Amino acid sequence: MGSSGFLGGAVLDALRNMGVACTSIARRPLASSRPAMRVVAADLLDVESLTDALAGVDVIVHAASYTGSDTARCEEVNAFGTENLVTAAAHHGIEHIVYLSTIGVYGPGPHRNVMEGELAPAPVTALSASRLTAENHVRRYGGLVLRSGFVHGPGDRWFLPGLAHLVTTLGVWIDDGVARQSVISRGDVGRLTAAIAARPLHTAWRGGMRHLAHPNAVTVRELVHAAAAEGLLTPPIDSVDFEEALRIGRKRGLSARHIDLIGHDHHYVSTRVWADTALDPSPEVLSPHSP
Repeated sequence: MGSSGFLGGAVLDALRNMGVACTSIARRPLASSRPAMRVVAADLLDVESLTDALAGVDVIVHAASYTGSDTARCEEVNAFGTENLVTAAAHHGIEHIVYLSTIGVYGPGPHRNVMEGELAPAPVTALSASRLTAENHVRRYGGLVLRSGFVHGPGDRWFLPGLAHLVTTLGVWIDDGVARQSVISRGDVGRLTAAIAARPLHTAWRGGMRHLAHPNAVTVRELVHAAAAEGLLTPPIDSVDFEEALRIGRKRGLSARHIDLIGHDHHYVSTRVWADTALDPSPEVLSPHSP
């Protein structure tokens, strides 16, 4: 579900590269040049269309979500829509559901070397709260949740551009940009998720959760220079501490959450998912031209 999106498309490509027969489901699916792939239109808000689309499906990868700021839409699409998807899966007896969620459900940092189960979610936005509700629907059903770190790669319109906007607006480093962040490439998201979806539902995955990130965290300074290499910003010169950054940020229209994202650690240990899949992470955490 969500096969035409940034992450759903990466998972679909990885599954196809593995030779897995796929049904591509999206609200507005893209035409496929692969005749062996079934392409179906379905809407998370229409349980009947979901039930029809899932006929003959063995495993569901749920990568569809609303990522805007409309609170009602977040609840409608992410929470209620996921409940509909679970209902449709139950109709067909499909047990294996993998849901791509986000580390955003943890809320404000600093979070350092957090293992699965060590930190209770504390979402502060309607988007993250609705994603957590969606997680709960999937986990109660017995599916597996993958909480992804910040995703970069071709087609990224949110992470590095968003970080560039925040840093440019603030105009200074926070503590010299030393905060560490869990990131992952779009390609690695696809490979890991596909590897899990293509395998029988392991007992340890039922109702479980895994962090989805590169094993090595990166600093905000490294991320800023990666964004600068793509022409998204000019790196700051001066640096301030976190409290001063909050004061500057408020004057420039930034929230405490914005400052938290670029000034605090958000590092989540991901060794379990790499062990589960026996895959090797990409050798470069970021693009090769990053410092």
